[in-house]
Amino acid sequence: MLDEENYIMRGMNSSQPISPNLKRMEYNQPTMKPRNLTIDSLRLLATLEVIALHVTFPNLPNAVAIAIRLQARWAVPFFFIISGYYLAERLADPNRADVRPAIYRLIWLFLLWSLIYVPLVIYEHDVKEVFRRLLFSSFIYIGEYFHLWFPSSLVLGYIFLLFCFHYKLEKWISLISVGIFIHIFLAGAYNGVFDLKFPFDFVIARQWVSIPMLYLGVWLFRRGPLNKTLAMILLFGGLGLQFVEAWFLFTRFKISPYDSEILIGTIPFALGAASLGLSQIRFLEQRQLSSWGKDYSLGIYLLHPLVIVICGLLITALIPALDVSAIWQILYSFVILFLCIGIFAALRKWLPTVFKFMMGDLIAKRN
Repeated sequence: MLDEENYIMRGMNSSQPISPNLKRMEYNQPTMKPRNLTIDSLRLLATLEVIALHVTFPNLPNAVAIAIRLQARWAVPFFFIISGYYLAERLADPNRADVRPAIYRLIWLFLLWSLIYVPLVIYEHDVKEVFRRLLFSSFIYIGEYFHLWFPSSLVLGYIFLLFCFHYKLEKWISLISVGIFIHIFLAGAYNGVFDLKFPFDFVIARQWVSIPMLYLGVWLFRRGPLNKTLAMILLFGGLGLQFVEAWFLFTRFKISPYDSEILIGTIPFALGAASLGLSQIRFLEQRQLSSWGKDYSLGIYLLHPLVIVICGLLITALIPALDVSAIWQILYSFVILFLCIGIFAALRKWLPTVFKFMMGDLIAKRN
């Protein structure tokens, strides 16, 4: 989230020539540019937002809890868009056009972390649930734990775009993307608006969101980042539209604004954030934050649900008063973030082989 995007950007030198059908990606002469510290810092911020989506705020006013969740909705689409941008950048360079190592690494991480989460699934459910998830087709979408849908979806998106680029089917991607967004809205936030008889499944619909989001990143690479004024309009306009949508859906159709994962406003919200990051923002060019974002953001995404559960159990057992503290609930996401950073920093320093194993670096090394 990602360190994976960083991996795609830096890549592994490949001796294989770029496919003629992929040379259309060379809108700019490929060069090795300096690291974008803003993007790395935004990766770290986005992981914090993901954590905020996965903790609860029972002692905060309902409106505040909803606002926290709505303002965090840009995070996962942002990761997809940035991944698409660096995918396009890599495909434009004949020496770095082989993205198979990145795909293999994502598949490894999906399977490894599914295994890591087996004890938690047993704790929350039972052993039967482990096998139920493994044997059902839904395993392809979410693995053994809910958040693992992201690497699975990213693999799907990469393969789909590469297929379309190679076989000159790119003209269909925009139309397919519109269809995917409509499917997501009807299966998710807007499901209760229309009395449709078709049984939409949001988990399946969400799995395809990587395709349009990655393609937005490809589009940003080709045209260059939007000017900062337009990017700011998209960012704040998208955020505001999300609040309007949530209010409308709740007041008119009694659809809870708390769990709407993808709204219409989420698209410009994330696109504006990604474009601003690619344009670089000086106050976000903090080397320590950027370093954490570059090195640990993917790991934080993969680890944080486990840390949330363990930390919650310890707090309930040792300091139960914190469970009803509104201030603690606001700080909790930051605590989880820094615990995850500390865990991976310790592993990297004292158990580097374990760190590389957990980050997939033994499958495909990062340069």
